[in-house]
Amino acid sequence: MNRLSFVARYLAAALIAGCGAPTPETEAPADSSAAVASHIRLTPEQVASAGITIGDVVQRPLGIAIEASAQIEAMPDRVGRVGSRVAGRIVRVAAGVGDVVREGTVLAVVDSPDLARAKADYLSTLAAANLARVTADREKALFERRISAEREWRQAEADAIRADSEKEAAENRLHSLGVPDAELAALQNEGHYTSTVSLTAPLSGTVVERSASIGQAVEPADLLFSIMDLRQVWIVMDVFEKDLRFVSAGQSAIVTVPAYPGVTFAGRVANVGVVLEPQTRAAKVRVVLANPDGRLKAGMFATVEIQAATRGAGAGMFVPAGAVQRDGADSVVFVLRTDGAFEPRRITSGQVSRQWIQVLKGLGLGDRIAVTGSFTLKAEWRKSELGESDEH
Repeated sequence: MNRLSFVARYLAAALIAGCGAPTPETEAPADSSAAVASHIRLTPEQVASAGITIGDVVQRPLGIAIEASAQIEAMPDRVGRVGSRVAGRIVRVAAGVGDVVREGTVLAVVDSPDLARAKADYLSTLAAANLARVTADREKALFERRISAEREWRQAEADAIRADSEKEAAENRLHSLGVPDAELAALQNEGHYTSTVSLTAPLSGTVVERSASIGQAVEPADLLFSIMDLRQVWIVMDVFEKDLRFVSAGQSAIVTVPAYPGVTFAGRVANVGVVLEPQTRAAKVRVVLANPDGRLKAGMFATVEIQAATRGAGAGMFVPAGAVQRDGADSVVFVLRTDGAFEPRRITSGQVSRQWIQVLKGLGLGDRIAVTGSFTLKAEWRKSELGESDEH
């Protein structure tokens, strides 16, 4: 065999060997970079510390999202302001700020000389009315027996009517001063009166303001307590003229507040204003929310989204906006796997609003995703990718 034939045979054998055995560049290690980057595994403590909460990919109607920011307010018919109807001095305070009270609960007691005089006048007119009625009845009986003249009977009847009117006026004055029917009945039966009046809650709710203190002199114009019933609240939002055709009473609304990230509250459009503001060209739209646990406070800032479905729009898959993280030009959502790890999933998005992002591709209905805390998952994902890059 000549030298040229030997070299040719050697190269052929090396080529065959190279095709059969993997080189370091093509051989995949057990813990490859793809495996590390495909999921993030956190302990329950880390999940809780990062504030990660889980939600579902949901189906929602497609359409136009009307959004606005506004403040949560107590409904006007669920606010009570309490003052004293008589001038006097506070001798007892029974409620403070933060107290939950029921309608009729005594908030304070006021001692009033004016009330004492009004009660005395009432008892006097009551006695005069009773006496005048007895006299008129007696004169009538005497007239019917032809013992006295008709003129005397008619005069006695007129006196009785006048006395009864004076009694009614004194009774109405006591009602206007805050004396209830029960106390008035006791006053009629016992004939004994006090100079105090109780200030009671006009509705059930929470005391949010109190300016009353023991010994304080008060006048009818003074505001002593404010009570709010926040079991139902509303938001008054501005909707521009161009969007009004998409909003109507009865539509559902989604409300979020900064105090509870990732939590949504269901509301309903109560009414749409009939007047446009000249400067903004917007109408006031009132959204009512149930608030049985009292988490929503008057004065909180809130974002309202009214999803206005358009004819023939159909429905689509949506995720909360907070679940989506940007990765360059891509959008990424972290899916909770059955083994407890989080898998980054790139999605194609459609309609986008402050609260919801439509998913056209990359997820399925019922997928469990990280709704809040996804930024932490993105950071962990990036750390794992950087660590793998360093190894190579």
